[in-house]
Amino acid sequence: MSVYLVGGPVRDLILGRATTDLDLTVAGDAVGYAKALAAHLGAQLTIHAQFGTATLMLGDGLRLDVATARRERYLHPAALPKVFPGTIEDDLFRRDFTVNAMAVRVAPRGEELLDPFDGLKDLSGGFLRVLHAESYRDDPTRIFRGARYAARYRLRFSSRDRQLIRGVLAESVLRRLSTERLFREVKLVLGEPTPEAALKVLQDRGVLRTLDPALAVGNSAVAQMRRVRHAWQRLDRLEMSSSPRRWRVYLLVFLCSISPTVRRRVGEHLGVKGPPLDALIAELRAFRFLQTQLQKQSLRSSRLRHLLDGASTDLRMLLWTSGVKRVRDRVERYLTHLAAVKPALTGRDLTRFGFPPGPKYRRMLDRLLQERLEGRLNSREDEVAFLRRHFGRPR
Repeated sequence: MSVYLVGGPVRDLILGRATTDLDLTVAGDAVGYAKALAAHLGAQLTIHAQFGTATLMLGDGLRLDVATARRERYLHPAALPKVFPGTIEDDLFRRDFTVNAMAVRVAPRGEELLDPFDGLKDLSGGFLRVLHAESYRDDPTRIFRGARYAARYRLRFSSRDRQLIRGVLAESVLRRLSTERLFREVKLVLGEPTPEAALKVLQDRGVLRTLDPALAVGNSAVAQMRRVRHAWQRLDRLEMSSSPRRWRVYLLVFLCSISPTVRRRVGEHLGVKGPPLDALIAELRAFRFLQTQLQKQSLRSSRLRHLLDGASTDLRMLLWTSGVKRVRDRVERYLTHLAAVKPALTGRDLTRFGFPPGPKYRRMLDRLLQERLEGRLNSREDEVAFLRRHFGRPR
């Protein structure tokens, strides 16, 4: 039984990049091999018997995906493939690009590199090349994957691939993708370290305008996506109860750069629909309102807290990186200071003071918070004195 390290991990090893996800292909009983390997390594094992695959999780975060060598057949363009047992050569041939169609034999021992499609040559030359002329037609999501690889590894589609992509777009094969599959690819693009670079590749290849004529990555969207990336480095140092979702913030940036009259249509053409799309449109409307409010000459701290407490973490990130200095400074003040301000007293204190429980508690605590934010209360004693003056004398 031969075992091979295959695909992306081989590519990353050649490029000298670290990886914690390893793909092993077994020319034989993959599940049996995975069981033996898990027992030897003391790894957590999950078996997917219907697919003939297994996943091993090691304590140091390393993940091993073990699969049986297989071949694929597509019944029609953009269909999910039918899978059959195959050889390691079959398994490599079914992959998306030559740079991912390399394998290293790891058992029996030998460290032999299998490169039947010149992936190493393409990797050295900086090219993305599919393995056969029907590849993009079989699976048009490979166009999106190629854009991600191009951005991440500084590769470019070969001239033949550019021609093949033009043909697939002209045949409207993208429309055969389900909205779920399309949206999954969009999310993966937006989840890249530099999503603006991947989007620019898709734009240059004509993919965006094929999805919708209004889809374009302008200079303002590119600049804000870069600001988002830099802001994330600062955000990682802040203790927050919840963090923005990268792909969603970038999608908000993308849609924000598009005319409001066509945003819903564009969102649908990106595979977003139903309540998720409604939420995005609502947040973009709120963005304009909040941006106007945050640009006012005078804005009390309590008002700023109220405005941004009502915004999602994704929307706060969109405001923080909008490029308007006053808005940026105020969001930053909220994140670094105002969001953590709270009264020293609690509802339990109000009960102990003799105030009867009820809706009045919320009004009392809100007033304490407001006074705290405005700097008029600075201690527990100040809050007790405030309650005496405005709500009666606590016991």
